[in-house]
Amino acid sequence: MATYQAPQVTTYGYTPPQTGHGESQITTHLHTTAYVSAALATNDTIQFGYLPPNAVVAGVTLKADAQLDSNGTPTLAFDVGVTGTIALFKSAVTTVGHTSGPTADATIAPAGLLWKNTTGLKQLIFATVTTGAATGVAGANVELDVSFWVEDTPGVLPI
Repeated sequence: MATYQAPQVTTYGYTPPQTGHGESQITTHLHTTAYVSAALATNDTIQFGYLPPNAVVAGVTLKADAQLDSNGTPTLAFDVGVTGTIALFKSAVTTVGHTSGPTADATIAPAGLLWKNTTGLKQLIFATVTTGAATGVAGANVELDVSFWVEDTPGVLPI
């Protein structure tokens, strides 16, 4: 099992800036790219970055800039989620990385739509390969874009 990481995880421990909801209703994005240097196998993970406490997720897009499974009947599938719920946002996505050129999936699982990080801590978001590539292709960028806002903490005045 291999783990790939976006620079936001390895270099910065990046958490997007705190935003507001309520009166300001500011939506922000966590947009990261991880380079996949080898063919993806079952249980490989791609760590993208962190969602701050009280983040409410409005959308998730997973994209590959090149083909990751070149078989005539590709089998590569991804889940996207957080620790404890690996398929929170996407489950068994089979449209990303199956054809040459860029491919993407912007659907979101009902459980992940408007999900709120109530842990009080930043939450790692990652993709897990649920089914490895039938004919793996190495050397592609995999991107994740998460749109979200951060709700105010009850009893705390916004800055």
